[in-house]
Amino acid sequence: MAGERSGRSLYGARRAKELSISEVEITGRTPWDRPTLSANAKTGISLDLPLTSCVPTAACAEVCYASQGRQYFRASVVKSLAVSRLIDQDPERAARKIVDEAGGRAIRIAGSGEVLPTHRALLEHIDHHGGSWWGFTRRVDTHRVLPDLMFSIDATTPAPALDYVAAEVPVRRRAYLRRPQDGPAPLDVAVTFPVHGSITRYVEQVPRDPTDCPEIRGEVTGCWGCRRCY
Repeated sequence: MAGERSGRSLYGARRAKELSISEVEITGRTPWDRPTLSANAKTGISLDLPLTSCVPTAACAEVCYASQGRQYFRASVVKSLAVSRLIDQDPERAARKIVDEAGGRAIRIAGSGEVLPTHRALLEHIDHHGGSWWGFTRRVDTHRVLPDLMFSIDATTPAPALDYVAAEVPVRRRAYLRRPQDGPAPLDVAVTFPVHGSITRYVEQVPRDPTDCPEIRGEVTGCWGCRRCY
């Protein structure tokens, strides 16, 4: 399966799988007594969303993490669609459930998928119920209403988005996705993510940079050991 997806848009493969999920499968996964959070070896726990809200850059679509590893399993894709529906139905109830499941751990928002401006209500409820969260966006509209998110750029980020980041996003809230063929970040950033994944195993091909993510470089065992993106 990995061989079939490599060399193509990984984002396209994941979206095709999402579109193949039946309504019966989604509704069968939406009871409130099922887990909303997912285990994640890098981040600890994450709230994984579908790719319906993504507007990926060319680089992001090429190396899409959500089309690799366990996040690409059909059960994981169904779960992301079902959890997104629960959030839409009742963001306050979803927030209480998420905070309870997190058990005091920081929640990686959108371990797959994208954060939308409408998710502000969910995140405000998480704050209200004593939870903590962190994450990234590539969307200017999202960052305008949720400026605590890191803004992720890459070598194919459109000029208007780069202009927004340069003018509105402090360096400590900037991240850069770097493929082997890419140069250093076009703007000062807090963290660089060498492309990594079960298919996109490019870490050793990406030149080292002082801003590299220490977890990806094997210097810490998880994001909680660095917290630069928190």
